[in-house]
Amino acid sequence: MPETSRDYLDTTRKLLSFVREASTASVLAVDTEFIRERSFFPQLCLLQLATPERSAIVDPLALTDLSPLRELFAAEHIVKVFHAGEQDLEIIYHTLSLVPEPLFDTQIAAELLGMPQQSSLRNLVREFAGVRLTKGDSFSNWDSRPLTGSQIRYALDDVRYLPRIYTRMHSQLEELGRLQWLEEDFAALADEDSYTVHPEQAWRKVKHASSLNPTQLGVLKEVATTRDLLAMNRNLPRKWVVADELLLEIARVSPKSTEELFHLRGAENQLGQHWSREILAAVKRGLELSPEELPRRKHPVFRNAANAAANDLLRAVVNQRSRDNRVTPSMLVNKDELVRLAAGEREGLRILTGWRYKLVGAELLRLLSGSLSLRLRGPVIEVTPTAGRP
Repeated sequence: MPETSRDYLDTTRKLLSFVREASTASVLAVDTEFIRERSFFPQLCLLQLATPERSAIVDPLALTDLSPLRELFAAEHIVKVFHAGEQDLEIIYHTLSLVPEPLFDTQIAAELLGMPQQSSLRNLVREFAGVRLTKGDSFSNWDSRPLTGSQIRYALDDVRYLPRIYTRMHSQLEELGRLQWLEEDFAALADEDSYTVHPEQAWRKVKHASSLNPTQLGVLKEVATTRDLLAMNRNLPRKWVVADELLLEIARVSPKSTEELFHLRGAENQLGQHWSREILAAVKRGLELSPEELPRRKHPVFRNAANAAANDLLRAVVNQRSRDNRVTPSMLVNKDELVRLAAGEREGLRILTGWRYKLVGAELLRLLSGSLSLRLRGPVIEVTPTAGRP
């Protein structure tokens, strides 16, 4: 398919024309190219769209108004198809204040068809479209203009085959009776809260925060919140305001003056006079938190010999059921969930909900309760009722 100026949407007239044409389609593939090294929010540089009949590139650096796309992204009769779409959905949400729905993610769907975890688009294009893609311009500077023909072809390759892949995947999943299995995962992917920034929760993502005592953790919460608000308001990367390593030391030392703050390595260079006042005020707020207001970390699950053995048994059953049903094991349960299940946790685990529970979750609970046992018959693990147990 040739790339023409008609397919490079850099004027409102071209964009509106494409929206009118695409609004009659039942499938719209979506991908983005962006940079975020120099900003808090990702900067959208390209938006690639494809129907079964046509592929096009939207240039957000040339267009001042992308709102006509809201009509397409909100249309209930059009399935929006992504591949590993979490970051694309994030930037669309922050650009247009909506998450496209209904949606379909080919990387997630591939795991229900027994393909390897996190299958690349190149692999899916080869498998379902019989085309070999080249990596080419994967590390391009996408905010540079004009784009080269090679860049445009690379960008369009990210969407032009997705409608065909979606059609074949949909048909295979329907034959297997697994289309409904994806609803829970796609609902989670479409949850706007996943793409909403919560500065008050930033402290949870600071590494090694578990080494802090409760008072220090309160300081960390206030300082991390302030850091994120400063970064958001100025659209700067978090680490350009205060790096996580310095955040941790500020929480540990809890400086009460500029002199004490600047005694920490790198603090004066990073914070200067203005941000240092903001950070010191945050430290003060953290130290004034009452015991009831102090943040509390969820205690990590520690693997002892008993639950490590249980985890190994659970993993064996999960692997067997994944082979039986041609489902990638990670689609059933991730490593963290399995450790938590083996340690006795039951709340908030996907393996204990929906189709996952029916396929293997209920069986895992019975195994943990002692009412099932395992035995090997050749290469196959058999799960059988324990003698004398219901």
